[in-house]
Amino acid sequence: MNKRSISLAAVLLLTLGTLGKSAVAAPLPEQKNRQAAQKGTRAPLQHAVSLFGKPAYPEDFKHFNYVNPDAPKGGELRQSALGQFDSLNPYINRGIAAAGASYQYDTLLARSWDEPLTKYGLIAEKIEVDPNNQWVAFHVNPKARFNDGKPVTAEDIKFSFDILREKGSTFYRNFYIDVEEVTVTAPDRALFTFKHSNNRELVTNLGQMPIFPKHYWQDRDFTSPGLSIPVSSGPYKALEIKPSRSITWQRDPDYWAKDLPVCKGRFNFDRLFYTYYLDTSISLQGLLAGEYDWSMVSDPKYWQMLFIDKNSEKLLKKTKLVRETLPNSNPQTVMLTYNTRHAFLKDRRVREAISYAFDYDWLNKNYFHGMLRRADSYFSGTDLAASGLPSPQELKWLEPWRKQLPKAVFSQTYTAPGSTQKNARHQRAKSLALLKEAGWQVKDNQQVNDKGEPLTLTLLLTNPENERYTLGFRQGLKALGIELYIRTVDRAQYIERIRSLDFDIVTNVYRHTPSPGTEQKDHFGSNVADLHGTNNLAGIKNPAVDNIVNRIPTATSRKELLSLVHALDRILLWEHYSLPLWYQPDWPMVHRHYLKHPENTPPYALDLSVWWSEAGKP
Repeated sequence: MNKRSISLAAVLLLTLGTLGKSAVAAPLPEQKNRQAAQKGTRAPLQHAVSLFGKPAYPEDFKHFNYVNPDAPKGGELRQSALGQFDSLNPYINRGIAAAGASYQYDTLLARSWDEPLTKYGLIAEKIEVDPNNQWVAFHVNPKARFNDGKPVTAEDIKFSFDILREKGSTFYRNFYIDVEEVTVTAPDRALFTFKHSNNRELVTNLGQMPIFPKHYWQDRDFTSPGLSIPVSSGPYKALEIKPSRSITWQRDPDYWAKDLPVCKGRFNFDRLFYTYYLDTSISLQGLLAGEYDWSMVSDPKYWQMLFIDKNSEKLLKKTKLVRETLPNSNPQTVMLTYNTRHAFLKDRRVREAISYAFDYDWLNKNYFHGMLRRADSYFSGTDLAASGLPSPQELKWLEPWRKQLPKAVFSQTYTAPGSTQKNARHQRAKSLALLKEAGWQVKDNQQVNDKGEPLTLTLLLTNPENERYTLGFRQGLKALGIELYIRTVDRAQYIERIRSLDFDIVTNVYRHTPSPGTEQKDHFGSNVADLHGTNNLAGIKNPAVDNIVNRIPTATSRKELLSLVHALDRILLWEHYSLPLWYQPDWPMVHRHYLKHPENTPPYALDLSVWWSEAGKP
């Protein structure tokens, strides 16, 4: 955490005090905020908070527009998961949480998935938001209960905040860094005072905080993974656990929030059942054998089998599966990420040279069957992606760093390297020139530096089937004199190596929301670059990036937010911290015919909580 800055006036007053004068230091900004909040200042009660504009749903709304309020309850939803699990706690750095674990805990507010960033009352029935953004108060819904019958109180809110910031994952320890303190002002009111008023997203961020029962966790080790079933407040509780094989979640028929507008038409299945498989191939066999009921088809090989092959209709009919594609307004980009902590990858020119060896066109022709789209951005397929040359508003954020940034940030439109076969020779020549410029030279068909060290790297994978996508990349690097080793490990090893930053290159899905905010610091900020469990996998330490990710939460309009994200996108792309590969423009899936969902699906998420079962119907 950065040291608090003290104003010049405060320093002068303190100096006078040391000379024997009677002086009082001027209050720091966070002290002013705390004083204002604790003087009894109140703000109007709200049913929702929105980052920009007004909430789409009024105070008396009955349910979200993308649910079926009359959806029948019952049945089960059987799904698959890969790898293994050893924990029911998804909020810490240790262990591997079981699929579905987040269903255990309710949050202060519930997000609507047909708005970019608006949240409505859940555990917090009402919200007070200071008009100057110096504090927020959450009022606990008097109906809120943990599943042992004890009421949720403001003490539980304070406890949850404290334990997440002190013992939670790296993400949570930094996500709420702009909160000065939490005060319980009444049994049903928790007051959060901010260090400054700049972070406009902080209120909505706090709204997504899970609430833990203090009476259960205060004498237990929150940081230790385990499979003991905790007291919780959410719609589901673990029913049967077979470590690393399967887990069943049981819907709580007495769930306290089941009739709230944010829950109406949701959580319709009595049971959620997850079977674990070693890889996607075995998982698909399980689907076709009837072992589970719903699956996203994210692997092009299985897309071909289930959606394109001439025998796909017969296969679907035989297995009683329905194929379906739903629109996705917030696709996520798959990329190769370079660990710049590695001595060989610190140089941008080396990273760029490596990127030119990736032949996407060949992959698309031979494996992808048109299912995937080429990514040219960290935010491909959304309005968050930079395009063309920087706009005047983007230049406002970029110009102060012109001398430190690649010239291309200002003068060129980014196109992902290796995207066309026609200019393969040109790209190879450019790679060799970049490597030479960076101090590498070819000896005995191998790139070596001035110390005689060969340029060898390892690509870390967790799915053996993905190895086939890397063969062309490996051959392309071999032609440059770079040796690439493919290392495939099981999911547990993979997660631990990612957390401990023990890799050279890794495939990574960059996950973002429709309204990027404080979490960008965790993805790209210098202050988390070397922390265990960080999401800054590339190890980015760039003052221009820091400046922008710190500004993003302060954006006062969607237009300003877009200009900041576009500027960030340009820097990340031209610094070649990662190579964007592809994204899925929609959600392709297969499921049993009796699984149903509302016609009106939310644009920003695939929300299975709104589905239901009609098993047994003719």
